[in-house]
Amino acid sequence: MKSTRFSFGSAAAFLGALLIVVSLSFSLASCKTADDDNPLPQGIEELSADSPLIGKWKDSYGSIYEISQTEFSNYGENYNSYAGKNLVISKSTDNSGYIYIQYTKAYCAEHSNLEEYKYTYDNDSPDVGKWYAISYKSLTASSIQISGAYKDGGETSTETLEEAMAEFTIENGYFSTYSECVKISD
Repeated sequence: MKSTRFSFGSAAAFLGALLIVVSLSFSLASCKTADDDNPLPQGIEELSADSPLIGKWKDSYGSIYEISQTEFSNYGENYNSYAGKNLVISKSTDNSGYIYIQYTKAYCAEHSNLEEYKYTYDNDSPDVGKWYAISYKSLTASSIQISGAYKDGGETSTETLEEAMAEFTIENGYFSTYSECVKISD
């Protein structure tokens, strides 16, 4: 009988150890990695708080490009243009790259009067909630060149960030004209 108890005791110890090993395996397999914490596509990053991109930039026509860590907007003294949230960037070099935003305000053909050259940008536009890109280059602490994605017959927005990354590129014919801007405030 002694050998039977020993068998049951050994079996219980073995099963207990096996249960611990299996539990530990599942818990380690479900641990988050650094990549799990960043759901952004490869090459895309959030804007750091100390980025030289952050601030208000003004071009020679009076247009303001305001960039924060999470938002982008374009406006002038007498008009509002497009704006977006969920700002992320893709750097091409240390002083150039792409800014991606999800529209919160965009051009709305339905509310615009093109005969009178009155363009309306609002939150009712079909592009609101979709992704858009802005190219920047020649970034310094006090100047930048900025271009919104545009080409004849091109897209005005995309459903996803990944689609915006693929569509809105210099190689695809977007970003032919840049505004030369100076920083007017941080």
